Amino acid sequence: MERWKFFCYTTLAFFLSPVFFLVTRLRRRHPQETPKILVVPILTRVGDLICATPVFRAIKIAKPKAHLSVLVGKKIIDLIVSNPRIDTIINLNDIPYKGFFGRGRLFFRLFSEHFDDVILLTNNPFNNLLAFFSMASLRVKTVILDRSFAERLTDWMSNRRVIYTPGTFLQDHYIRLLSNIGISFSPPVKEVFPTKEGERKAEQFFSENGVSSGSFLVGICPSAGNSAKEWPAARFSELADLIATRYKAKIVFIDSPGNLSRVEEVITGMKQKDAALPPAVHFSLSEVPSVVKKLSVFIAVDTGLIYVAHALQVPLLDIIGPFHPKEQAPDDRRSIQVRPPKEIEPSLFILTKPREFSLQRQAVLSVPVSDVFEAFEELLNRGIISSPLGI
Repeated sequence: MERWKFFCYTTLAFFLSPVFFLVTRLRRRHPQETPKILVVPILTRVGDLICATPVFRAIKIAKPKAHLSVLVGKKIIDLIVSNPRIDTIINLNDIPYKGFFGRGRLFFRLFSEHFDDVILLTNNPFNNLLAFFSMASLRVKTVILDRSFAERLTDWMSNRRVIYTPGTFLQDHYIRLLSNIGISFSPPVKEVFPTKEGERKAEQFFSENGVSSGSFLVGICPSAGNSAKEWPAARFSELADLIATRYKAKIVFIDSPGNLSRVEEVITGMKQKDAALPPAVHFSLSEVPSVVKKLSVFIAVDTGLIYVAHALQVPLLDIIGPFHPKEQAPDDRRSIQVRPPKEIEPSLFILTKPREFSLQRQAVLSVPVSDVFEAFEELLNRGIISSPLGI
């Protein structure tokens, strides 16, 4: 159905393009100081949305009076509801926008908003339709050299195309896209803004479970959202036992309600079960940053909460697995990437096609518990966190 809608609206855009281009030329832009800007990030993934927040920040620092809209999917919209940089959030999955004619209503909404600039952070061909039907005079899009047929069919709809080279830092690329609207490059800074309700619920959760402000609290997310990059539950159990035994840490497993059974599997496999708090699985995406910010360290595979932790400056261990280590994952003094052996090449990428599933599994399964625990101790040695043992 989605392919059918895409084909129909692409065909419509092709036949109406002479009229659309004329209207685009005749449309008056808003004053340079107060432009209307639409940013379209990756629509459904937590980590990718967090990695788009440097764009929101850069726009509002350079153009504080600009009206910034962000179009995103319902699944992850809660992550940005409290972001003060954003003036309007457009929910792709709102009921009026569902179905064949719903897509038309969405395109008409974008046209009615009278955007001056549309910034498409990714190479998704559907985003070309969003930009085209908005009739913004400037439509900037990320493209890759190895394009799909759908991309080649629709990339003409964007009038500024910027090539992304796989294996390079994607957040830098995002910021460089903004040079097309007169914004100079600055180092990307991710942002997450906890909500008042999240702060209240997190405070209540930790208080009820005997966690004080001085507790050495290690957070672990044992699920991955993608079976290819999932580290075995037994290894998370062993790792949690090592940390709890050696450093007298409290362990809190943070995940979604749908992954409760996996969290319980990890806790069941622990020897030091008393060190584990009740699972923190009943926090929404707008509330979970308030839990993460309380942590001394956060540990997970390369999944969305890694980027939440990084934005909140929580020290973290990222079990990279099959992902390319230079494209998006944190890599600074507060972060350690736990990588597979050097002979195992990346097989999972942000914007380009993944390699075989077996290669992805090989990458994540090649990371032993000992490597992750050594990385944990390296974070301690860096002096950015301290344990109750004073080590």
